[in-house]
Amino acid sequence: VSTQSTGNRLLKLGVSPAQTVLLALHLGCSLLALALHSFALHSTELTPSDVFTGSLWQPFTAPFTDTNLPSLILLLTLLLWAGRVLEPVWGGLEFTKFYLLVGTSAYLVSILVSLVGYACLREEHFLFTPFSGSHPLCAGLLVAVKQLIPDQVLWRKVPSLRARHLPLCLFGWSLLVVVLRVTTTRYFTVTSAGFAAAWVYLRYFQVRDCGRGDQSEALSLASFFPESTQPKVVHYSTAVIKVVDGLVKSTPPPPAPEPTTSLQDPVAERRKHLALEALNERLQKAADTPSKSFKEKEPLRSDIDIV
Repeated sequence: VSTQSTGNRLLKLGVSPAQTVLLALHLGCSLLALALHSFALHSTELTPSDVFTGSLWQPFTAPFTDTNLPSLILLLTLLLWAGRVLEPVWGGLEFTKFYLLVGTSAYLVSILVSLVGYACLREEHFLFTPFSGSHPLCAGLLVAVKQLIPDQVLWRKVPSLRARHLPLCLFGWSLLVVVLRVTTTRYFTVTSAGFAAAWVYLRYFQVRDCGRGDQSEALSLASFFPESTQPKVVHYSTAVIKVVDGLVKSTPPPPAPEPTTSLQDPVAERRKHLALEALNERLQKAADTPSKSFKEKEPLRSDIDIV
């Protein structure tokens, strides 16, 4: 009964079952990591050498292990906010799959980077230093939010700050803290891998009602950068896009989705709905302005009639 009442309270707070499971994974892995640190163990973190000796679970548990309290609070807050945006459109299963895929893929990429670093520099910390953190998950969530509500104003006092700017802000922050030597280069590497994993999945592999992937301009690689730099990004990223396209075309297509009563893409419908809301708001403001001036001039016309 207590478990059921707790679940009902979470639902009233807007926390879905999928979010509840992910929150529990974060808290459980983080608390377990802190307990293991007292025994000088790092079983839930990723140590590249341990993965090759049998600790195959570490790429899965590392993104859920965050021993930095501010970083953990930021991730949990972002998970709840992004979940309210994404899950009603995607569904709980797709949201959970995306979350797990981004986190695990980012740490698998970091293993490859560590191997390359050790092969080139012959420094043992590439293989034997444990690391973990939820930053690739933050990156993936921000990419997904940008796909769904790119023009959403985040703070009314700063209307120029929109959801599409968040991935670049996090990318710049991860680069800044590495340049200032606040943290190691692995922070930037794993965060960048989270960006890449989320973008590749949403761009090419996510099964939608209208097919596979989102090939719209709203999710193009250049759209993550400021408008003034987008032509140069398009020019220099053409080779990368061709390589990714070639790899994607060589993979077998997923099974066709089951027919639904509506053939409209929910992501496109969400964008259209937000665009119509913004247009109606502007039209309403434009309609209110003449009416106010008309009321101000009305006494003058009444005076002329009296004369």
